[in-house]
Amino acid sequence: MKLLNQTLKEHLPAIMDAYKKAQRKDSRHDGMNDLASKVRQEFQKIAEKLEKRLGDYGIHNLVERIGRLTKTSSLREWKRVCKEALGIDLAEDYYNGDFYEEALRRWVDENVLKIKSIPNDSLGTMREIVLSGFQKGRTITDISKEIQAEYKVSKEKALMLARDQIGTLNSQISKLQQQDAGCTKYRWKTVHDSRVRDCHQSFDGKIFSWDDPPEIWYKTKTRGIVHTGRRCHPGEDYCCRCAAIPVFDINTINVPMEKAVKTKG
Repeated sequence: MKLLNQTLKEHLPAIMDAYKKAQRKDSRHDGMNDLASKVRQEFQKIAEKLEKRLGDYGIHNLVERIGRLTKTSSLREWKRVCKEALGIDLAEDYYNGDFYEEALRRWVDENVLKIKSIPNDSLGTMREIVLSGFQKGRTITDISKEIQAEYKVSKEKALMLARDQIGTLNSQISKLQQQDAGCTKYRWKTVHDSRVRDCHQSFDGKIFSWDDPPEIWYKTKTRGIVHTGRRCHPGEDYCCRCAAIPVFDINTINVPMEKAVKTKG
């Protein structure tokens, strides 16, 4: 988003200059045509320059690094749970196989696309702000303020995406780990603060199956409880901070002993 702001500032003078020239034209129609052409050109330049800068920034490598840190943190927590519940120490390389690598690669690729889509979507909105503002006779000052406001909104979206996708990756890894170990069920756990949604709060402490996630709902003042039809495990709902605590069944646990060491207790 900083790269977007930097690139936008480099081209904003040319866009505003085109806006001034269009305002001075005798014919509103001709002014609009000239402005639309210039605005399209400038925003295309912004998009191309931003794409190159994102490439130079190494966005893919950075996202992959975050993903691997998240995976390491999740594995550390899972090993702790297994040791406390089963008295088993998992080997360091237990979850380093192709199965988990593929899940991580998918997450990285999906998020690189999402990250790039935010500034591109923002540029499209900014272009419409300029053209619509001209048609409505708005001042350059008003247009500039609205463009900056759109940037702030997009920046907030980027922050929300970051929080949401880290939670999503944690949820995906937890599901893979638990199912691989033979856990078919989990207990829903919230963070127990005022930000927890009513729906998630109602799930707290309840046991669900990995094959049958609960339906998400929300509460309204006029219609009461509204069912969305979406089904989510902990961490899969938007910006969900909940966790899936494994429910171990000694009859279904599947942890190969060559990958684990039984400890005392």
